[in-house]
Amino acid sequence: MSDKPLYSIGTWDTDAQGYTPQPETKTPCINVDIQGLRRHLRELRDEHGYAAHRFRDDDGGHSDNDWSVLVERTDGKPLEEILKDWER
Repeated sequence: MSDKPLYSIGTWDTDAQGYTPQPETKTPCINVDIQGLRRHLRELRDEHGYAAHRFRDDDGGHSDNDWSVLVERTDGKPLEEILKDWER
């Protein structure tokens, strides 16, 4: 495991009925640092049409998020484990 936070970003895949890495992106999306997370979300917004927004509610919750984009802290987990966690 890494000593700094690492994140993985998936998008909803209707065929798989779960979250998967977005195909055909230029930026990495598995176990990236905060700068990589920001770059990937920017690419999803600018080049792939996702809202990919993350806003806190007045009470500090996260109910106003783009449900089609999943961001999870994965801290170096193997890809296979991440994809298993993303199954719905």
